[in-house]
Amino acid sequence: MSVEIVFVMVGTTHTGNLGAAARAMKTMGFTQMRLVDACSHLSAEALARSSGANDVLKEAQTFDSLQAAIADCRVVVGTSARARQLAVPLLSCREIAEELGAASKTNLSGQKVAIVFGQERSGLSNESLDLCTRLLRIPCNPDFSSLNLGSAVQVVSYELSQALVSVPQGAPVPQPGKWKGTDGGEDAAPISADPDDLPATSEGMEHFFEHLDRVMVTTGFLDPENPRLLRRRVRRYFESNRPSGSELAIFRGILSSVENPRKRK
Repeated sequence: MSVEIVFVMVGTTHTGNLGAAARAMKTMGFTQMRLVDACSHLSAEALARSSGANDVLKEAQTFDSLQAAIADCRVVVGTSARARQLAVPLLSCREIAEELGAASKTNLSGQKVAIVFGQERSGLSNESLDLCTRLLRIPCNPDFSSLNLGSAVQVVSYELSQALVSVPQGAPVPQPGKWKGTDGGEDAAPISADPDDLPATSEGMEHFFEHLDRVMVTTGFLDPENPRLLRRRVRRYFESNRPSGSELAIFRGILSSVENPRKRK
C-alpha cells in the first residue's frame, strides 16, 4: 500500500485552472482533490478543461479553511516558489517525491499526505505555510519562473507518480527517505504500525499548539501583546519535526503538569 495523496487547492480564482489541475492529477493516477475558498469547480469551463477528468471535479471536497482540509493528514507539503523566513525544510518536487516513495514502505503506508497549492497570483500565505511540515519548489528558470496552476500540478503529480508508481511504468526503486521510520530497504514490505506511532495529524497538532500557547502566556514566557516571531518559530520547529501521536501525548501531559502541578510524596 502506498501513501494516500490529496491535492489541496487554496483560493483558486480561475475556474479553468481547477479543470486543468484535475486533468493533470488523473493522468498521473491521482483523484483526490480538496478545495478551500476556491472558485466554482463545476462550471462549464472547468469541466471542459478537465478533458474527461470530470469525476475528480465532481467528487472534490470543499472546506471553509485549510486547517479543516488537512485535519486528517499526517504530512502536509506546501508549494512555494521562494524560500521563506523561518521556513520548514524546502525541497525540490523530486526530493519530496523520493521521501514519500520511501515513506510508502514504512509506517506512513496508507496515511494521507496533503500537497497544497496556493492562489495563482500570490501563492500560499505565511499563515498557510505555518501549517505545513515541508515546502516544495519546482526548479525552473530563475529569470522566468512562471508556471500556471495546471502546469505546476502536472509537474508535481508526475514526480509523485514516478516515486509511488501510481501509473504502470518501470519506475526506479525509491531511495531512502528522511521521515522517521524509513528504513530504505528496497524489498521492505509496508510496516503496519500502531496509530500512536504515526506522525500526529494536523488536527492533533493544532490542539497541541493551542495548549502550548496557553501555557506560554500563563507562565509569562509569551507576551500576547508583543509575541514577535516566537509563535511562528515554535510552530515551525514542531512542524519540521512533527512528533508521533504518542510523543504528542507526552508533550501535552507535560503542559498539563505545568498548568496543574502535583507534589509527589
